[in-house]
Amino acid sequence: GHTLVLVTADHETGGFSLLRGSEPGNLKTGFSSGGHTGNYVPIMAYGPGAEAFGGFMDNTDIFFRIKEALRLHE
Repeated sequence: GHTLVLVTADHETGGFSLLRGSEPGNLKTGFSSGGHTGNYVPIMAYGPGAEAFGGFMDNTDIFFRIKEALRLHE
């Protein structure tokens, strides 16, 4: 086909964490931040140019790779 399909998230949220005091059957959880983190997001791709995507990426890098795939130049 001629269509590149990308599946990803626009951000990672808060660094989900296990907290101290957790016991078997009673896990205490929380977030390591009150907002978005700089963690990578998962991305899956299918179609022409898919080799430029995959695994985990910095979400800001995804923009530039899409721009390259569309052959857009500044």
